[in-house]
Amino acid sequence: MSVNRMFSFISVILIVSFISCAFSQSCSPSTTCMSIYDCPPILNTIQQTISASQAESLRRLACTSGAGRYPYVCCPQETSTAYVPQRSITRPSNGRGNVLPGKGTCGVESFGERVYGGRSTALDEFPWMALLEYSKPNSPVRTISCGGVLINQRYVLTAAHCLVGEIERKIGKLINVRLGEYDITTTTDCIKSDCADPVQNMGIEEIIAHPSYNERNRNKTNDIGLVRLAEDVFYSDFVKPICLPSTVGATRSATMASLQVAGWGRTLESRQSNTKQKLELPIFDHLQCQEKFATANTFIDDSQLCAGGIYTQDACDGDSGGPLMKFTDNYWIVEGIVSFGRACGLEGWPGVYTRVSSFEDWIENNMRP
Repeated sequence: MSVNRMFSFISVILIVSFISCAFSQSCSPSTTCMSIYDCPPILNTIQQTISASQAESLRRLACTSGAGRYPYVCCPQETSTAYVPQRSITRPSNGRGNVLPGKGTCGVESFGERVYGGRSTALDEFPWMALLEYSKPNSPVRTISCGGVLINQRYVLTAAHCLVGEIERKIGKLINVRLGEYDITTTTDCIKSDCADPVQNMGIEEIIAHPSYNERNRNKTNDIGLVRLAEDVFYSDFVKPICLPSTVGATRSATMASLQVAGWGRTLESRQSNTKQKLELPIFDHLQCQEKFATANTFIDDSQLCAGGIYTQDACDGDSGGPLMKFTDNYWIVEGIVSFGRACGLEGWPGVYTRVSSFEDWIENNMRP
Protein backbone atom coordinates (compact mmCIF):
# COMPACT_ATOMS: atom_id res chain seq x y z
CA MET A 1 0.00 0.00 0.00
CA SER A 2 1.43 3.41 -0.97
CA VAL A 3 1.99 6.16 1.61
CA ASN A 4 -0.83 8.25 0.11
CA ARG A 5 -3.29 5.34 0.16
CA MET A 6 -2.26 4.42 3.70
CA PHE A 7 -2.78 8.04 4.81
CA SER A 8 -6.18 8.10 3.10
CA PHE A 9 -7.16 4.78 4.73
CA ILE A 10 -6.09 5.85 8.22
CA SER A 11 -7.72 9.27 7.85
CA VAL A 12 -11.09 7.82 6.89
CA ILE A 13 -10.92 5.23 9.68
CA LEU A 14 -10.20 7.98 12.22
CA ILE A 15 -13.03 10.12 10.88
CA VAL A 16 -15.53 7.26 10.96
CA SER A 17 -14.35 6.32 14.45
CA PHE A 18 -14.89 9.87 15.71
CA ILE A 19 -18.33 10.17 14.15
CA SER A 20 -19.34 6.76 15.55
CA CYS A 21 -18.31 7.86 19.04
CA ALA A 22 -19.85 11.31 18.90
CA PHE A 23 -23.19 10.60 17.28
CA SER A 24 -25.84 7.89 17.33
CA GLN A 25 -27.25 7.09 13.93
CA SER A 26 -29.74 4.45 12.83
CA CYS A 27 -29.20 2.63 9.57
CA SER A 28 -31.81 2.44 6.84
CA PRO A 29 -33.82 -0.81 6.39
CA SER A 30 -31.59 -1.81 3.48
CA THR A 31 -28.38 -1.59 5.51
CA THR A 32 -26.96 -3.12 8.70
CA CYS A 33 -24.71 -1.50 11.30
CA MET A 34 -21.53 -3.57 11.41
CA SER A 35 -17.73 -3.42 11.45
CA ILE A 36 -16.25 -1.45 8.58
CA TYR A 37 -13.80 -4.36 8.14
CA ASP A 38 -16.69 -6.76 7.45
CA CYS A 39 -18.26 -4.56 4.75
CA PRO A 40 -16.36 -5.19 1.48
CA PRO A 41 -17.96 -2.36 -0.60
CA ILE A 42 -16.98 0.32 1.92
CA LEU A 43 -13.62 -1.17 2.86
CA ASN A 44 -12.73 -1.47 -0.82
CA THR A 45 -13.53 2.21 -1.29
CA ILE A 46 -11.42 3.53 1.57
CA GLN A 47 -8.41 1.46 0.56
CA GLN A 48 -8.22 3.55 -2.59
CA THR A 49 -7.32 7.23 -2.87
CA ILE A 50 -10.63 9.03 -2.29
CA SER A 51 -11.86 12.56 -2.85
CA ALA A 52 -13.18 14.98 -0.23
CA SER A 53 -16.76 14.39 -1.39
CA GLN A 54 -16.31 10.61 -1.10
CA ALA A 55 -14.92 11.06 2.40
CA GLU A 56 -17.96 13.14 3.33
CA SER A 57 -20.29 10.41 2.01
CA LEU A 58 -18.45 7.83 4.09
CA ARG A 59 -18.76 9.98 7.20
CA ARG A 60 -22.53 9.90 6.80
CA LEU A 61 -22.46 6.08 6.90
CA ALA A 62 -21.04 5.91 10.44
CA CYS A 63 -23.27 4.26 13.04
CA THR A 64 -23.15 2.84 16.56
CA SER A 65 -23.97 -0.48 18.23
CA GLY A 66 -22.66 -2.63 15.40
CA ALA A 67 -21.18 -6.11 15.48
CA GLY A 68 -17.55 -7.06 15.04
CA ARG A 69 -14.46 -4.87 15.05
CA TYR A 70 -14.84 -1.09 15.64
CA PRO A 71 -15.59 1.34 13.89
CA TYR A 72 -19.08 0.65 12.54
CA VAL A 73 -20.81 1.66 9.31
CA CYS A 74 -24.19 1.12 7.68
CA CYS A 75 -23.40 -1.71 5.26
CA PRO A 76 -25.71 -2.96 2.47
CA GLN A 77 -27.56 -6.03 3.78
CA GLU A 78 -26.54 -8.28 0.93
CA THR A 79 -22.94 -8.13 2.17
CA SER A 80 -23.59 -8.09 5.90
CA THR A 81 -23.97 -11.80 6.59
CA ALA A 82 -21.20 -13.32 8.69
CA TYR A 83 -20.75 -16.15 6.23
CA VAL A 84 -19.72 -14.21 3.12
CA PRO A 85 -16.05 -13.69 2.12
CA GLN A 86 -14.89 -10.63 4.06
CA ARG A 87 -11.94 -9.29 2.15
CA SER A 88 -12.21 -5.88 0.62
CA ILE A 89 -10.86 -6.81 -2.82
CA THR A 90 -12.03 -9.89 -4.73
CA ARG A 91 -9.18 -11.84 -6.27
CA PRO A 92 -10.25 -14.92 -8.23
CA SER A 93 -8.28 -18.11 -7.74
CA ASN A 94 -5.04 -18.34 -9.67
CA GLY A 95 -5.57 -22.09 -9.97
CA ARG A 96 -2.55 -22.87 -7.79
CA GLY A 97 -4.41 -23.74 -4.60
CA ASN A 98 -2.77 -27.17 -4.59
CA VAL A 99 0.76 -25.82 -5.13
CA LEU A 100 2.99 -25.40 -2.09
CA PRO A 101 5.42 -22.46 -2.28
CA GLY A 102 9.10 -23.28 -2.58
CA LYS A 103 12.28 -21.83 -1.14
CA GLY A 104 12.43 -18.08 -1.44
CA THR A 105 8.66 -17.72 -1.00
CA CYS A 106 7.82 -19.73 2.11
CA GLY A 107 9.30 -19.37 5.58
CA VAL A 108 11.18 -16.15 4.83
CA GLU A 109 12.48 -14.67 8.07
CA SER A 110 11.35 -11.23 9.19
CA PHE A 111 14.05 -8.58 9.15
CA GLY A 112 12.16 -5.98 11.18
CA GLU A 113 13.79 -4.20 14.13
CA ARG A 114 11.35 -5.06 16.13
CA VAL A 115 1.63 -17.35 24.95
CA TYR A 116 2.07 -18.11 28.14
CA GLY A 117 5.28 -16.86 29.66
CA GLY A 118 6.19 -15.49 26.24
CA ARG A 119 7.10 -12.07 24.88
CA SER A 120 5.71 -9.90 22.13
CA THR A 121 6.84 -10.52 18.57
CA ALA A 122 7.96 -7.89 16.11
CA LEU A 123 5.25 -6.25 14.02
CA ASP A 124 6.13 -8.28 10.92
CA GLU A 125 7.45 -11.40 12.65
CA PHE A 126 5.91 -14.78 11.78
CA PRO A 127 3.78 -13.33 8.93
CA TRP A 128 2.16 -16.75 8.33
CA MET A 129 0.28 -16.64 11.64
CA ALA A 130 -3.51 -16.84 11.32
CA LEU A 131 -6.32 -16.11 13.78
CA LEU A 132 -9.56 -18.10 13.53
CA GLU A 133 -12.88 -16.38 14.29
CA TYR A 134 -16.11 -18.17 15.20
CA SER A 135 -19.77 -17.27 15.53
CA LYS A 136 -22.96 -19.10 16.42
CA PRO A 137 -25.85 -19.01 13.91
CA ASN A 138 -27.77 -15.71 13.89
CA SER A 139 -25.39 -14.18 16.44
CA PRO A 140 -23.39 -10.98 15.84
CA VAL A 141 -20.83 -12.03 18.46
CA ARG A 142 -17.48 -13.22 17.13
CA THR A 143 -14.95 -15.14 19.18
CA ILE A 144 -11.25 -15.69 18.51
CA SER A 145 -10.45 -19.16 19.76
CA CYS A 146 -7.70 -20.81 17.67
CA GLY A 147 -4.71 -20.14 15.50
CA GLY A 148 -3.19 -21.59 12.35
CA VAL A 149 -0.55 -20.99 9.71
CA LEU A 150 -0.77 -19.99 6.08
CA ILE A 151 0.85 -22.61 3.82
CA ASN A 152 -0.03 -21.18 0.39
CA GLN A 153 -2.33 -18.58 -1.15
CA ARG A 154 -5.46 -20.60 -0.45
CA TYR A 155 -4.92 -22.85 2.60
CA VAL A 156 -4.39 -22.46 6.33
CA LEU A 157 -3.12 -25.40 8.39
CA THR A 158 -4.58 -25.85 11.88
CA ALA A 159 -5.79 -28.49 14.35
CA ALA A 160 -8.84 -30.65 13.66
CA HIS A 161 -10.25 -29.79 17.07
CA CYS A 162 -10.33 -26.14 15.94
CA LEU A 163 -12.68 -27.13 13.10
CA VAL A 164 -15.09 -29.78 14.37
CA GLY A 165 -16.55 -31.17 17.56
CA GLU A 166 -16.75 -29.36 20.87
CA ILE A 167 -15.66 -26.01 19.45
CA GLU A 168 -18.73 -25.94 17.18
CA ARG A 169 -21.04 -26.69 20.11
CA LYS A 170 -19.50 -24.22 22.56
CA ILE A 171 -17.98 -21.44 20.45
CA GLY A 172 -19.68 -21.71 17.06
CA LYS A 173 -18.81 -22.25 13.41
CA LEU A 174 -15.58 -21.03 11.88
CA ILE A 175 -16.52 -18.02 9.75
CA ASN A 176 -13.39 -15.98 9.18
CA VAL A 177 -9.59 -16.14 9.14
CA ARG A 178 -7.49 -13.08 9.97
CA LEU A 179 -4.05 -12.75 8.36
CA GLY A 180 -1.48 -10.05 9.02
CA GLU A 181 -2.77 -9.40 12.55
CA TYR A 182 -0.58 -8.18 15.40
CA ASP A 183 -2.70 -6.36 18.00
CA ILE A 184 -6.32 -7.52 18.12
CA THR A 185 -7.43 -4.34 19.93
CA THR A 186 -6.28 -1.78 17.35
CA THR A 187 -7.55 -0.79 13.93
CA THR A 188 -4.09 -0.10 12.51
CA ASP A 189 -1.14 -1.92 14.05
CA CYS A 190 1.88 0.31 14.62
CA ILE A 191 5.10 0.20 16.60
CA LYS A 192 6.36 3.78 16.82
CA SER A 193 6.24 5.07 13.23
CA ASP A 194 6.20 1.61 11.63
CA CYS A 195 2.67 0.54 10.66
CA ALA A 196 1.42 -2.72 9.21
CA ASP A 197 -0.88 -3.09 6.23
CA PRO A 198 -4.60 -3.59 6.99
CA VAL A 199 -5.48 -7.09 8.18
CA GLN A 200 -6.67 -9.47 5.46
CA ASN A 201 -10.02 -10.90 6.60
CA MET A 202 -10.72 -14.06 4.63
CA GLY A 203 -14.00 -15.89 4.24
CA ILE A 204 -14.19 -19.70 4.39
CA GLU A 205 -14.84 -21.91 1.37
CA GLU A 206 -14.17 -25.33 2.88
CA ILE A 207 -13.25 -26.90 6.22
CA ILE A 208 -11.28 -30.18 6.08
CA ALA A 209 -10.66 -32.03 9.34
CA HIS A 210 -8.62 -35.24 9.18
CA PRO A 211 -11.19 -38.05 8.75
CA SER A 212 -9.53 -40.19 11.44
CA TYR A 213 -9.67 -37.48 14.11
CA ASN A 214 -12.09 -38.44 16.90
CA GLU A 215 -12.68 -35.96 19.72
CA ARG A 216 -13.71 -38.83 22.03
CA ASN A 217 -10.28 -40.43 21.64
CA ARG A 218 -8.27 -39.16 24.61
CA ASN A 219 -5.02 -39.69 22.66
CA LYS A 220 -6.01 -36.87 20.25
CA THR A 221 -4.25 -38.46 17.29
CA ASN A 222 -4.77 -37.08 13.75
CA ASP A 223 -5.48 -33.65 15.22
CA ILE A 224 -4.85 -31.74 12.02
CA GLY A 225 -6.98 -29.94 9.46
CA LEU A 226 -7.06 -27.51 6.56
CA VAL A 227 -9.10 -24.40 5.90
CA ARG A 228 -9.61 -23.46 2.26
CA LEU A 229 -10.06 -19.72 2.04
CA ALA A 230 -12.75 -18.16 -0.11
CA GLU A 231 -10.19 -16.17 -2.13
CA ASP A 232 -6.49 -16.07 -2.85
CA VAL A 233 -4.37 -14.33 -0.24
CA PHE A 234 -2.29 -11.31 -1.22
CA TYR A 235 1.32 -11.83 -0.09
CA SER A 236 3.01 -8.85 1.56
CA ASP A 237 5.62 -8.06 4.22
CA PHE A 238 2.96 -8.95 6.81
CA VAL A 239 1.34 -11.98 5.14
CA LYS A 240 3.52 -14.82 3.88
CA PRO A 241 3.36 -18.65 3.91
CA ILE A 242 5.47 -20.89 6.11
CA CYS A 243 7.34 -23.92 4.71
CA LEU A 244 6.37 -27.54 5.29
CA PRO A 245 9.31 -29.73 6.40
CA SER A 246 9.76 -31.53 3.07
CA THR A 247 9.99 -28.24 1.17
CA VAL A 248 13.42 -27.56 2.63
CA GLY A 249 14.33 -31.18 3.37
CA ALA A 250 14.14 -30.63 7.12
CA THR A 251 14.65 -33.59 9.44
CA ARG A 252 12.93 -34.17 12.78
CA SER A 253 14.31 -32.08 15.60
CA ALA A 254 16.36 -33.88 18.22
CA THR A 255 15.54 -33.89 21.94
CA MET A 256 16.28 -30.51 23.57
CA ALA A 257 16.40 -28.70 20.22
CA SER A 258 14.87 -25.23 20.59
CA LEU A 259 11.72 -24.41 18.64
CA GLN A 260 9.33 -21.46 18.71
CA VAL A 261 5.62 -21.42 19.44
CA ALA A 262 3.54 -18.29 18.77
CA GLY A 263 -0.02 -17.12 19.25
CA TRP A 264 -2.50 -14.90 21.06
CA GLY A 265 -3.45 -17.36 23.82
CA ARG A 266 -3.44 -17.19 27.61
CA THR A 267 -0.55 -15.34 29.27
CA LEU A 268 0.59 -15.08 32.87
CA GLU A 269 -1.46 -11.88 33.20
CA SER A 270 -4.64 -12.55 31.23
CA ARG A 271 -6.84 -15.12 29.47
CA GLN A 272 -5.82 -13.80 26.07
CA SER A 273 -2.95 -11.70 24.80
CA ASN A 274 -3.83 -8.62 22.77
CA THR A 275 -0.58 -8.89 20.82
CA LYS A 276 1.08 -11.77 19.04
CA GLN A 277 3.39 -13.61 21.47
CA LYS A 278 6.29 -16.00 21.00
CA LEU A 279 8.04 -18.48 23.22
CA GLU A 280 11.09 -20.72 22.81
CA LEU A 281 10.54 -24.34 23.88
CA PRO A 282 12.79 -27.41 23.86
CA ILE A 283 11.78 -30.70 22.26
CA PHE A 284 10.89 -33.16 25.04
CA ASP A 285 12.26 -36.70 24.92
CA HIS A 286 9.60 -38.79 23.15
CA LEU A 287 9.89 -41.89 25.36
CA GLN A 288 9.73 -39.80 28.52
CA CYS A 289 6.69 -37.99 27.12
CA GLN A 290 4.96 -41.29 26.44
CA GLU A 291 5.72 -42.47 29.98
CA LYS A 292 4.46 -39.21 31.48
CA PHE A 293 1.14 -39.21 29.64
CA ALA A 294 0.65 -42.93 30.23
CA THR A 295 0.08 -42.00 33.88
CA ALA A 296 -2.94 -40.04 32.61
CA ASN A 297 -4.12 -42.99 30.47
CA THR A 298 -3.09 -41.19 27.29
CA PHE A 299 -0.89 -42.78 24.61
CA ILE A 300 1.41 -40.55 22.56
CA ASP A 301 2.33 -42.09 19.20
CA ASP A 302 4.95 -41.31 16.56
CA SER A 303 2.67 -38.88 14.70
CA GLN A 304 2.86 -36.59 17.72
CA LEU A 305 5.75 -34.76 19.36
CA CYS A 306 6.19 -33.12 22.74
CA ALA A 307 7.81 -29.82 23.65
CA GLY A 308 8.16 -27.73 26.78
CA GLY A 309 7.61 -29.16 30.21
CA ILE A 310 9.05 -25.99 31.78
CA TYR A 311 7.21 -24.24 34.61
CA THR A 312 5.05 -21.29 33.39
CA GLN A 313 6.24 -21.69 29.77
CA ASP A 314 3.82 -23.41 27.42
CA ALA A 315 1.32 -23.07 24.61
CA CYS A 316 -2.05 -22.59 26.30
CA ASP A 317 -5.74 -21.77 25.82
CA GLY A 318 -6.28 -19.96 22.53
CA ASP A 319 -3.01 -21.18 21.00
CA SER A 320 -4.61 -24.40 19.69
CA GLY A 321 -3.98 -24.95 16.00
CA GLY A 322 -0.99 -22.62 16.06
CA PRO A 323 2.52 -23.64 14.98
CA LEU A 324 5.57 -25.11 16.63
CA MET A 325 8.26 -23.69 14.36
CA LYS A 326 11.90 -24.36 13.57
CA PHE A 327 14.38 -22.09 11.81
CA THR A 328 16.62 -24.16 9.57
CA ASP A 329 18.78 -23.31 6.55
CA ASN A 330 17.46 -19.71 6.62
CA TYR A 331 13.81 -20.79 6.43
CA TRP A 332 11.05 -21.23 8.98
CA ILE A 333 9.17 -24.52 8.86
CA VAL A 334 6.08 -25.69 10.75
CA GLU A 335 7.16 -28.80 12.64
CA GLY A 336 4.12 -29.17 14.87
CA ILE A 337 0.56 -28.00 15.42
CA VAL A 338 -0.60 -27.18 18.96
CA SER A 339 -2.90 -30.05 19.99
CA PHE A 340 -3.32 -30.52 23.76
CA GLY A 341 -1.60 -30.62 27.13
CA ARG A 342 -2.21 -31.07 30.83
CA ALA A 343 -3.19 -27.62 32.16
CA CYS A 344 -0.64 -24.94 31.16
CA GLY A 345 2.97 -24.55 32.13
CA LEU A 346 3.19 -27.45 34.58
CA GLU A 347 6.73 -28.55 35.38
CA GLY A 348 7.50 -31.89 33.73
CA TRP A 349 4.32 -31.93 31.61
CA PRO A 350 5.15 -30.97 28.01
CA GLY A 351 2.62 -29.82 25.45
CA VAL A 352 1.61 -32.31 22.76
CA TYR A 353 1.78 -31.29 19.11
CA THR A 354 0.67 -32.97 15.88
CA ARG A 355 3.82 -33.83 13.91
CA VAL A 356 3.36 -32.14 10.53
CA SER A 357 5.88 -34.35 8.69
CA SER A 358 3.64 -37.36 9.41
CA PHE A 359 0.77 -35.76 7.49
CA GLU A 360 2.37 -34.06 4.49
CA ASP A 361 0.93 -36.59 2.03
CA TRP A 362 -2.53 -36.06 3.54
CA ILE A 363 -2.11 -32.27 3.31
CA GLU A 364 -1.11 -32.32 -0.35
CA ASN A 365 -3.81 -34.86 -1.27
CA ASN A 366 -6.51 -32.63 0.19
CA MET A 367 -5.50 -29.40 -1.52
CA ARG A 368 -7.07 -28.51 -4.85
CA PRO A 369 -6.47 -25.77 -7.46
